[in-house]
Amino acid sequence: MRIRRYFGFRLQAILLRLVLLLSAVLAYSSLQAQGITTLTAADNGRQVQLNVGDQLVIRLPTAAPRYGWRLAQNYPGQLLVTSSHTLPGMSSGVPGAPATHEIHMQAIGPGGFDLALVSAVPGSGYFPLGSFFHAYVTINQPGVAKNVNISEYGNHGQVTVNKGDQLLIKLGTTVGSEYAWEAIPSEGNIVQLVGQQKEEPKKKKAKPGSAQEVAFQFQALNPGQTTVRFIYRNTTNNEAPPARDFELAVTVPEPPR
Repeated sequence: MRIRRYFGFRLQAILLRLVLLLSAVLAYSSLQAQGITTLTAADNGRQVQLNVGDQLVIRLPTAAPRYGWRLAQNYPGQLLVTSSHTLPGMSSGVPGAPATHEIHMQAIGPGGFDLALVSAVPGSGYFPLGSFFHAYVTINQPGVAKNVNISEYGNHGQVTVNKGDQLLIKLGTTVGSEYAWEAIPSEGNIVQLVGQQKEEPKKKKAKPGSAQEVAFQFQALNPGQTTVRFIYRNTTNNEAPPARDFELAVTVPEPPR
């Protein structure tokens, strides 16, 4: 009888150890599956590819520990800020910076956007970064098409989208202006312009001279590389040179097999 109890206790102990070991392995695998990407001032303008569940850490220099950085806008349903603090002496990608502001974020949903940060107090950013930092962020989720939004901050940048994704490019214009954005046909059959619309005023009719955005919507059709181009041209004088231009390099990778 005592022998049976002894072996029974031993078996329970072995099973408990196996359960604890399996739990540790699963927890470790989960952590490995959630990647961590860290950006510093040296990565200003970089393109970042994340998966849902990944963490993004941004470390930027400040002129003093009491200063910091803030997001130029929120990204609901896509990117969530989980912590933010300023510490002296941490690496920010700028040698000699007095302090570093570290922001932790987590990718919670598919999409793409210009991630822009500005110094919370004008002029408190540390040279040579200045008071503005941005990166092109795309968040992927297997089997889910995403909407990638690019503003004029993305001019002369690059972005990667998957086949079937929607790419929305928003460009600034002026109400009542004789200038308008015109899309230049892109080479190949990689992305296709499927729509164009102007930002509608929320309440009152927009006054001439006020700022307005026009949005161009593309769809990624086939793998390859192309450049999407726009010119801000005078609609009343075809001989006048464009006042501005915009271009974005677009890559559509081969889908996984």
